[in-house]
Amino acid sequence: MFEFIRRHAWILPIAFAVLLAVVGWTTYRALEQSMKSELASRLETVRNSTVTALEFWSEEIRAVASVHAGRAEIREAARELLDLARHSEDAREALLTSPTLPSLRALMAPVLERHGFEGWGIFAPDGTLLAGSTDTNAGRRIAPIQPYVDEWNRGLTTVSTPTLIRLTSVQQSLSLMVVGGPILDESEEPIGAFAFSLDPEKVYGRLLVVGRPGESGETLAFDKDGLLVSPSRFDLQLREIGLLPDDPEVSSFMRIHMRFPGGDLVEGFEATAPPLARPLTFAAASAIGGESGVDVKGFPDYRGVPVVAAWAWVPELGIGVTSEVEVAEAYAGLYVLQRRFGLLIGALALGALGMFLYSFIVMRLRREVDQARQIGRYHIERKLGAGGMGTVYLASHALLRRPTAMKILNAQKAGKEGIARFEREVQLSSSLTHPNTIQIFDYGNTDDDTFYYVMEYVNGFTLGTCVSNDGPLPEARVVYLMKQVCASLAEAHKRGLMHRDLKPANVMVCERGGAFDFVKVLDFGLAKEMVQAQDVSLTDVSALTGTPLYMPPEAAQAPETLDVRGDVYQLGLLAFHLLVGRDLFQGDTPVDVILQHVGTAATPPSVALGKPVSHDLDQIILRCLSKKPEDRYADAGKLYDAFEECSYAGTWSQREAREWWTQWRERHPEAEEGAETASTLPSGYGIELQDRLDPEQRVD
Repeated sequence: MFEFIRRHAWILPIAFAVLLAVVGWTTYRALEQSMKSELASRLETVRNSTVTALEFWSEEIRAVASVHAGRAEIREAARELLDLARHSEDAREALLTSPTLPSLRALMAPVLERHGFEGWGIFAPDGTLLAGSTDTNAGRRIAPIQPYVDEWNRGLTTVSTPTLIRLTSVQQSLSLMVVGGPILDESEEPIGAFAFSLDPEKVYGRLLVVGRPGESGETLAFDKDGLLVSPSRFDLQLREIGLLPDDPEVSSFMRIHMRFPGGDLVEGFEATAPPLARPLTFAAASAIGGESGVDVKGFPDYRGVPVVAAWAWVPELGIGVTSEVEVAEAYAGLYVLQRRFGLLIGALALGALGMFLYSFIVMRLRREVDQARQIGRYHIERKLGAGGMGTVYLASHALLRRPTAMKILNAQKAGKEGIARFEREVQLSSSLTHPNTIQIFDYGNTDDDTFYYVMEYVNGFTLGTCVSNDGPLPEARVVYLMKQVCASLAEAHKRGLMHRDLKPANVMVCERGGAFDFVKVLDFGLAKEMVQAQDVSLTDVSALTGTPLYMPPEAAQAPETLDVRGDVYQLGLLAFHLLVGRDLFQGDTPVDVILQHVGTAATPPSVALGKPVSHDLDQIILRCLSKKPEDRYADAGKLYDAFEECSYAGTWSQREAREWWTQWRERHPEAEEGAETASTLPSGYGIELQDRLDPEQRVD
């Protein structure tokens, strides 16, 4: 064989090139499928987030309308106005001169301002407007909204689709949405209806503007006829291709239909069929038919431009929603690969061998350097783990010979801004001295600008590992462990520091000085001073960060308001996890989990566990998990006091802890070495939300 190869050496480069071509093409196809799958996921996420926002908004304004329709002042005014309209020869004049009207307008003025409504109205059962924020239609029936008045008279509280109302007095049209409900008498029978009016262009423009990824992405809303009820981001282009008049004051809102013109108008195609005779776009037709879907193959939009999209129908509002991105932008990276694939395959054939040899040599040299490297006064013994922001090593002090864990920051990934933040957070963490807090020994920079910090090396395992291996913990032990965690956090809160990333992976339990079940709180890498001067050289410290499974509601809704009560919320989640054996909220994506933190009530541990739990412990955890920060304990110190007064406080003894550890070591003889590795690896900071969805899987 060797002789054959020596004589036919030319076969080797050919075979190598063929192999690279096959591998390259397979890789390209896999990359294409991966990009399509990721694109579909992104589109669905934008669509789902938009639909959720619309549903939340609809529920909120319907609740506002229902509350005001049920006010005693509105009910009494409706009765007076109804009686006045029925017994007056000139009903309109009588209604406009009614002494009730000024008081109603004064009553509603702050409501309109607070909620951004355009106006309000009280309607008789036959649809006659009895009173409103303006005099224009008093004593008249407004035909376009009559169907919604009929719904309100049947006891329903609904939101209308955007409607054009023609004002004959000024020869103009007004776009309008109304949300209203019945005015009920003492026997719960409708005597009229109360409604607020909104400007749909403002409403949908505000709610959908966030769904505009990239340069061509847009999220649109449309009615059952395919008419746009939200503004397009392409108004200037729509004027250039003739879909809109050449007038800057005329927008696409309620003027453009989601219909395929027959070709790409942007590329010069001239449509011949009138707009309403054109077929609905694929997304619009599917959504109007009541279907939700996603298409990453591409189809023409209302301009004839190929797009990919995800769509759905929102029955509560009677509209469809589609999130679209032009195919050219969505697959820009893939098209570059297609054009250059032929050139790259040749370059790869020559470069692969060189890269292999170079990598082999570099890796060998790097191993030699890693084995002999000395940083400051610390000798690096072996690598423990690595993550996105740095590498953690087992090290020892040159003189003290004390084992430590050293984290070395990856300067290229962190940049100057990351190093500055890293240094500041290490300084904050090192100011904490409580025995249940991981101790920072040292930090600094080497001559080659390598930033590092040194912390104590803990031989133990995380609470997450404990629960995943042995299941829920006894109540007495949960109280015992949580008191130590609270004690650690109490010092931080007293100093004005928030941890912001409390979770089972960041709390260790170990044996320390003969004491079993000794807790160490790790990773103040996300710690933040509650009052600090803004450093303009650093990224905004209030940016959304943390682990979605352990994120307080206010971190997603108003991160600038986050304070130590956010840590209290995470402590409640931690206690729930220990007691029940699983996380409180679970979902397929970070957005799913965050939405549950914001809008889903916490399940009592006793219910989740399926068996009785002491009432005081149940209530302590539920109070920590309150959606409103003001309803939680003020800080970790107050929570410590609550656990101290709990019926199970002091019932977990060192004898029980020693017996548990003895049994643990017998059941898990392999756990000691793995636990040591985990013990030295704080989760770090700056991890992407998707990576944080599983807090046990990633180390930085």
